[in-house]
Amino acid sequence: MDNLSPDNQERSFLSETLAAMTQFVITHSKFSLAFALIVSIGCVLLTVFRLEFKTDRADLIDPTAAFHKKWINYTESFGSSSDLVCVVEADSPESIKSVLRILGQRIEKHPELFENPLYQINPGDLPSKGLQYLTPRQLQAGLNRLDEYGPIYRNGRWDLTQVDLLYDRLRYQIQSRSASYRGADTDQYLEPLFQHAAILSSSMSRFLADQNDFRSPWPSIVPVNERMRERSREVIYLLNENGTMGFLKVFPVHQEDGFDGATKAIEKMRGIIGEVVAENPEAKISLTGIPVLENDEMRKSKADMINASIISCFGVGLLLFIGFRGFRHPLLTLTMLAAGMAWAFGYTTLTIGHLNILSISFAVILIGLGIDFGIHYLAKYIELRHRGEDLEPALLMTSRTVGTGIVTAAITTALAFYCAGLTPFLGIAELGFIGGGGILLCAVATFIVLPALLSRADKDVEVKQMPTPFQGKWLQKMIIRFPRSVAIVSLAIVAFCASQMVHKTDDGWSSKVVYDYNLLNLQASGLESVEIQKRIFNDAQNSLLFAVSVADSPEEARELRKKFEALPAVHHVEELASRVPAHSSQETNLLVQSYRAQLTHLPREVPQVNRLNPSTIGRKLEQFYVLLSRYNHPTAQTTARMLDQFLNRFESMTLTQQSRFLDEFQYRTTASLLGQFQALRGASDSTPVRFSDLPRSLTSRFVSAEGKWLIQVYPRDHIWEIEPLEEFVKEVRSVDPDVTGTPLQNYEAAQQIKLSYKTASIYALAVICIVLLIDYLSRSHAAMALLPSVILAVCTWFILFNRGTPISVEAAIGMFLIMSFGVSFVLDRSSVCHALLTMLPPVVGGIVMFGILAMTSIDLNPANLIVLPLILGIGVDDGVHVVHDFRMRKGPYKTSPSTINAIVMTSLTSMIGFGSMMVATHRGLYSVGLVLVIGVACCLFISLVTLPALLTWISNRQEATDSIIMDDEDDTQRNRKKKRQNQERMEAAA
Repeated sequence: MDNLSPDNQERSFLSETLAAMTQFVITHSKFSLAFALIVSIGCVLLTVFRLEFKTDRADLIDPTAAFHKKWINYTESFGSSSDLVCVVEADSPESIKSVLRILGQRIEKHPELFENPLYQINPGDLPSKGLQYLTPRQLQAGLNRLDEYGPIYRNGRWDLTQVDLLYDRLRYQIQSRSASYRGADTDQYLEPLFQHAAILSSSMSRFLADQNDFRSPWPSIVPVNERMRERSREVIYLLNENGTMGFLKVFPVHQEDGFDGATKAIEKMRGIIGEVVAENPEAKISLTGIPVLENDEMRKSKADMINASIISCFGVGLLLFIGFRGFRHPLLTLTMLAAGMAWAFGYTTLTIGHLNILSISFAVILIGLGIDFGIHYLAKYIELRHRGEDLEPALLMTSRTVGTGIVTAAITTALAFYCAGLTPFLGIAELGFIGGGGILLCAVATFIVLPALLSRADKDVEVKQMPTPFQGKWLQKMIIRFPRSVAIVSLAIVAFCASQMVHKTDDGWSSKVVYDYNLLNLQASGLESVEIQKRIFNDAQNSLLFAVSVADSPEEARELRKKFEALPAVHHVEELASRVPAHSSQETNLLVQSYRAQLTHLPREVPQVNRLNPSTIGRKLEQFYVLLSRYNHPTAQTTARMLDQFLNRFESMTLTQQSRFLDEFQYRTTASLLGQFQALRGASDSTPVRFSDLPRSLTSRFVSAEGKWLIQVYPRDHIWEIEPLEEFVKEVRSVDPDVTGTPLQNYEAAQQIKLSYKTASIYALAVICIVLLIDYLSRSHAAMALLPSVILAVCTWFILFNRGTPISVEAAIGMFLIMSFGVSFVLDRSSVCHALLTMLPPVVGGIVMFGILAMTSIDLNPANLIVLPLILGIGVDDGVHVVHDFRMRKGPYKTSPSTINAIVMTSLTSMIGFGSMMVATHRGLYSVGLVLVIGVACCLFISLVTLPALLTWISNRQEATDSIIMDDEDDTQRNRKKKRQNQERMEAAA
């Protein structure tokens, strides 16, 4: 039974309900419009005063997600702010340091905007307690080595530092140990002596080659290298290894409401940078950081969306004026849209209460989709008026006919959005909930506002004054004359596009449509914060992204650091626990005091020693060379060759030069040993290291108020790309499963976005199929097809779940759909076929779209994935109206002019609405507009070419079959009549 025929009571109920609503609205048009106006004003006021905006990307993620709970726990201890990063570049490190100091001092004047600036690290009192950072074993070993120098610092025998005596002592010790230890263990006991000889000889050789290159000839008493000893007392600036870049990091103070976020802090920072650059033109200063990237993205997106909305409104209005060839009716439709959008904003404020950086796009979406219902209604109304219907009957007939398609399309599109609310990604779920409600409210506005406006605007308008919209007669004629050819050609185009979606590789078939995870590729081209971030990674091997791990103690933090540094994907690790002694003061206190006690009486000036005799030195070095040459030890052989070269250069010098060299070298040798003693004494404060001794600029970042210690893990590779990001996440989680941070948030969020859109599309497809079955089947058939299938699918899932082999929800939905369509096909084959034909525009149109994306190398990304539910809703909308138009007609099918006009207009308005985003500088929004324009165009092609051609071909075949059946029935009737007449004649003759 045709579901749209007058005999169908279910359909009559819906159509008559819509007609009754329309009758009430046009009868009480003033009341209806006043009511709509009051509600709209109330919604606008509610939105202005109550709607909030959330700009943090963390607001897009479900707070109950396991990975996000880790992030929340981290932010509760250390705060949610990321650093603003000022990058200073200049000709020399000193210039960079100077500019960093100026920047830091000016930023510190604005504590209301900036927190915890970090550009230099002042060592404070830590150097005086340096020995406490050694282990007890290292301290004891140092005391033993220090005791070897006892005659020098205790007895004042500084003459023992003479170079000739040093070589004599080394030669004596090597010979005596060689005599005492024979066999395999000899090298073990001689190694320290060989090392000392190598250090001494290397120092002499280097100093002879360059008088400015003096290295201490004394082995370190404790294991601290000279560079670390020097840096322990100097102010350290944040520079890259090459000294070409300096960094200043500071936390911005976020505003609590609106889109401002860190805007005030960022604007002030840019103002300060401008001032400093004007004063220091030799320096180049750039600003980047996660807050800057996000702020730039939000501000660009906000400006782009405003521009897109304005362009969309004007574009849609202009298209309506051209399409309906007038001004009155398009203005009425736009008024209806404005009311629907006002209601949608009020609904959003009451239900969600805020917009996020994803759901802010719903305004453009509603402009593109919400206007569609008004266009279909207006196109049918104008067509009926041209047929001679009066105002009120035309409005009632419009609601009875195309109104049912509007309701079906609105429900299917809204459900496609609502299905996104079932996804785990909160940003998409909120967008789905807002979009679904907005679609339904625009549909309600179509039946409340638009009929009331038309009843008053067209009250005294004659039919000849009504506009004549675009009817697409050439398209009608082509499809009517060649339905089979048009269908075959269009399906061939579909097949070609589908073939472009995949290509064969060595590993098999793979998709040519690529998903780009890199969030930087969504930003506007040439954005400073993006470009400088890339340069930081390339030039400084540093990243703005890092994972964070939280330890309960300094010991745990140091242990985690060792494990993280051993990972191939990790470049370096930053933490503060290494600045805290690894051993308690009870373990090291007495040992540290021993250093101070032994080194109390050191001379203030470098003691004078006897002048060296060049000939004596030459002879003793020659003897030492001969001694070392006897040993096969690698260090001995290397030192022997070094001495040989030294002697050759030394002998080529004049006596005066030799004396001058030896005097200077001897002085520096004695001074270096005294300096080492003084450094040990200066680091021998045994007072325990307190938390206040650590630099404030670091403790505020790396230690929480609860005493938790932060470890920052920096990646080796560019983790904006998915492959290195996956590897980095996998490796750091192997060390600490609870590790979190921006890279892990980005990774999990990207996975959730992709999964959410995929899940939403599957759910939406299933719900749309169910709605179409309910729409096309009679009430009894729908109940017989759906209820048993639901019960069977749920029971099967429950049984398998209890047996420990649960199936996925998607599999259960698929099983339910198969059973529902199977039963429906048995009960009403034509309605099932109509439902499947309705799905052609979204499904086949989607295939064509992906084929075009593959051919044009347009990638999918986290922004434009929204095309999946949108294309599904738009395509179903078109399919519903075409198939409804088909079911309302008898005989060979010819697409009605109002349907062609409405679908063309709705598709073009959607393309303009979404295409307006192509003016955006934000590449993510641009890609959304581009992909949606392609997708809507593909759905339009299938809706007006492929689907009508197939329906016309089917109706022609059905008409031919019916004609044959009728001819057969006529022949049968004639034969029966002739046979009955013959029988009557025979009976009469008898």
